[in-house]
Parts: sequence; C-alpha cells; structure tokens
Amino acid sequence: MALNIPFVNDPTPRTFLKMLNLEASQLSLPESDQLMKGALAAYVLLQAIAQFFSHGLIVSVFYGVSSGIVLFAATRSLLRYLGQEQKFVKTLTAMAVMGAVAALAYILLHLIVGVALPPPLPTERLARFLLFPIIVWTAFMYAFLLRHVSLRPIPAFFTATLYVLMIEVVLSSINF
Repeated sequence: MALNIPFVNDPTPRTFLKMLNLEASQLSLPESDQLMKGALAAYVLLQAIAQFFSHGLIVSVFYGVSSGIVLFAATRSLLRYLGQEQKFVKTLTAMAVMGAVAALAYILLHLIVGVALPPPLPTERLARFLLFPIIVWTAFMYAFLLRHVSLRPIPAFFTATLYVLMIEVVLSSINF
C-alpha cells in the first residue's frame, strides 16, 4: 500500500528534494511568481537567522536582505547576459530554496554544536569549521542549477563560486 502524503507527492516539493540530490533541474519547477517571492523571503529570513549567532540583530537583518539582493541581481544579470531571461523565475526560485536549505543546515549545525558544547568551549570556531562543507555543497548546488541555464560545467562552477564568495565571505565580514 502506497503512502499518500500530499506534500511529498506534490511535484514541486518532490522536485526540490531531487535538486538536493542533484537529480533534477529547476526547469521542472512551475513558473510561479508567488513561489519565487516565498522562496526569496525564506532565503532572506534563514540567512539573517544564521548570522544572528555571531552578529547583532541589525547586522543580521542587513546581511539577510543584502544577500537576497545579491542573489536576485546576480541571477538577473547573468541570465540577461546569457539571453535566458525566460528562465529567471525558475532559476531564482531554485537558488533561493537551495540557499535557504544551506542556511537551515548551518542553523541546525550551530544549535547542535551549541547544545553539545557549552559556552566556555570554542563553539563559534567549531561551527565555522563545520560550515565549510555546507559552503562547498552550496557552491555545487548553485553550479548544478546554473549548468541548466546554458553554462558549461567550468563556467557554471566558477560563477557559483563567485555567488558563494560574495554572499558568505564578503557580506558576512561587514560589521557596523
């Protein structure tokens, strides 16, 4: 007897699960502005929460919003340059969801490390050390998604690396 779980049997969540395993592309997602806006809002929120562990509220909110702007603007510019503007909604939706999943993984990792190791231990440094595989995983997921918008493998990985470096290194180092 097959289980009928509506969320998992719906094509869109199933596509997101396949994208996590690098088995499906964003081109099988529905063309939905509401889904794109929701994915971008989740991305901004989870990125801000992930930064809240090591920064104040204002810096965290700034990071979340600015990383969303970078993701939006870079994707729009890249697809305009490639002449693939019709794939913008699906590509931004997929990149925002995958970035939100990576931020959620970092949040969960930080909570697990924070609970397992009380504050006198170097919890923040250990969490940042464990963050590296999540950053690499994000770069591979972005490269996989960019590969489906007319980029060859090496330019796709290079572009995905620039996305991740801009968001995770440049923006996260801003303090005020």
